[in-house]
Amino acid sequence: MPVRTTINHEDEITEHIATGVIIDEEMFGAQAEFYENGPTRLQLWDMTDCEVTEVTIGGMRSFIARAAELGRSRTNGRTAVIVHSDLQYGLGRMAEVFAEFVSIPFAFRIFKSRTDALAWLNSESKDENE
Repeated sequence: MPVRTTINHEDEITEHIATGVIIDEEMFGAQAEFYENGPTRLQLWDMTDCEVTEVTIGGMRSFIARAAELGRSRTNGRTAVIVHSDLQYGLGRMAEVFAEFVSIPFAFRIFKSRTDALAWLNSESKDENE
C-alpha cells in the first residue's frame, strides 16, 4: 500500500508515509483509518517519496472537506505535510487555501523540511497557524 501509517500514542502523533504514485482513494483510505482508530492530536503526512500527478483537485478538495467534518474532535490538533517538489508544494498551498475556506478545526501547514514540520507540530504556540 502506498500510504503506510504509524501511530505513537505516547507523543500523540500519527505519521503517514506515502510512496509511489498516490491516488485520491489511497489518501481517503488513510484518512478514514485515522479517524476510525481514534485520531491523535498531531498528524504528519510525509509526501517526500511519492508522486502526486494522479491526485485530482476535486479529490483534494473532498479530502479537505471531509477532514473539516471529521476533525471536529481535533480542535487543538495540528497536521503538517512534508513535500519535496514544487508541484507538491503548490498542491499543498492549494490544500491550505481549501482548509481556510471550510474553516478546518485544526491547524494545517505545508513544509519542505521534516525538521521544520516536527518543530511546528511540537511547538506550544498559542497561534496555531504560526
